[in-house]
Amino acid sequence: MFLLLFTFSAKAQVKQLNRWEVDHKWGYQDYAVISNNEKGVLVVQPEVTAGLKDYPIYFHHLDTNLEKQWTDTLHVKRQLYLRGYHYQANKTYLLFQNSSQTKEVRLVVVDLSSREIKAYDPKSIVDLDIQEFEVLQNTVIIGGYIEERPAVFAYDIENEKVRTLSNVYQNNSELVEVRMNSDSVTFNVIASKEDFKKDRTLIVSTYDYGGNSVRSYELVTQRNYNLLSGISSSIFDKEQLVMGLYTIKSGTFPSGVYINHVDRTGQQNMRYISFGEFDTFLDHNGERRADKLKRKALEAKQSNKDWRYKTDALFNELTETDEGFMLFGEFFKPWSMNTRDYLKSRGGLNPYRDINSRNIGSFYNDLGPSNQFNGNGDVAEWNFTHAFALKLDKKGNVLWDRSFDIDEEVEGGLTHFGAFQFYQNNAYYAYYHDEELVLKYLNSSDANAAVEPLNLKNETDQLRYEQESYKGIIKWYDNKFLVFGIQALKGVSSEDNREVFFVNSIEAEPVSAEEVH
Repeated sequence: MFLLLFTFSAKAQVKQLNRWEVDHKWGYQDYAVISNNEKGVLVVQPEVTAGLKDYPIYFHHLDTNLEKQWTDTLHVKRQLYLRGYHYQANKTYLLFQNSSQTKEVRLVVVDLSSREIKAYDPKSIVDLDIQEFEVLQNTVIIGGYIEERPAVFAYDIENEKVRTLSNVYQNNSELVEVRMNSDSVTFNVIASKEDFKKDRTLIVSTYDYGGNSVRSYELVTQRNYNLLSGISSSIFDKEQLVMGLYTIKSGTFPSGVYINHVDRTGQQNMRYISFGEFDTFLDHNGERRADKLKRKALEAKQSNKDWRYKTDALFNELTETDEGFMLFGEFFKPWSMNTRDYLKSRGGLNPYRDINSRNIGSFYNDLGPSNQFNGNGDVAEWNFTHAFALKLDKKGNVLWDRSFDIDEEVEGGLTHFGAFQFYQNNAYYAYYHDEELVLKYLNSSDANAAVEPLNLKNETDQLRYEQESYKGIIKWYDNKFLVFGIQALKGVSSEDNREVFFVNSIEAEPVSAEEVH
């Protein structure tokens, strides 16, 4: 009896907290929901009207109960579209870019305390296909491509000065990651390069908030091993982890996950872990096929033969824990993979791509993301197979792995399907699809998940339909998530019928069972 209760208690429960709505109109072509952590939520809502040179953007600031605190408005030129956003220290930063050939940049800073809105125009940042946008101290970090070469700029807002980072602008290279470190004064930039063996490796560089180089090193790889992606940790006592997908030989699907640990002396310890070596990675194939794939993968590694698996991943940053790190990723079936220009071909260099939004589009975006269409010109379908969580110690040793089946197809641009959250040593994954909210407690090997519909604002409301292209979920703070989208609702009378953009807050209730390994 005790064992049965123990298994049941390892299943996370959803607590639905609050809901906010605003009437949705035809001119509202897109929305952005930005977490302000414990300060609340900022909902950004543009209203685009045909024929006007400028359009208004409404900023709705909600508290943690999703009660509206204030709304303000900013008018921007019609040629500007949203490229990214970032929240830090009670300020929300929004990055816009115009659609002219020069691709000029405008930065808007919303001070949530004073309600002051300021705009900046870093004139020297032009011709950049933006892929990364972060904020550190009073410096904005903007990364992307100039003539298909990676470039990263540090923009000092206070002094309005731009600095170009060293060790980034190279031929036959891709910008892999820009990541803020936990010390709040440094950040990492990862770019790819071909080493002397013509294998794809990564250069990991760290800079301070002024854009000054702190250190840089190249990952040492085994012959014929190519690194497809990279996620870096902060630097702890001069030590650092970098990990991602690797493939054996070029132009192929990945073979597994590499983990590179750099110690205090700069010595690297590179490990290649085949997908077949994980306990749960292949479980989404069903028990019989998973066992067969694991066996083939292990046999190939023991005999030093090639083995690859048709998959790709959208990774979140490495989450730092007391014990070490958590790596979260969503895996899907790609059309094809090529080692060279791997990220460029997948994400594209289309300037009409909202790099942070979970929505399909971005403000004044008539084209949609570049990855919205497949090679035949049809709307792309992405088959998400499973969510994957990997817990590591500070040296990069694997403590446990967990998988959760998704098995859903999504049309349009390639974006994250759900969201991960890590709180008090508990890992959660949640997504919202087909009018159902799904929450999985990832510490447990129990396959069960909580599944339920979203609460509506009024008990008398009935859900008529949702707009599939305008919905998503993001992590908020602690063990909370934000779910958003557009719904058509039926009220008691026809006068109560309405179409709304909504934001629901949910909480993953604490799990009483001990962590299961």
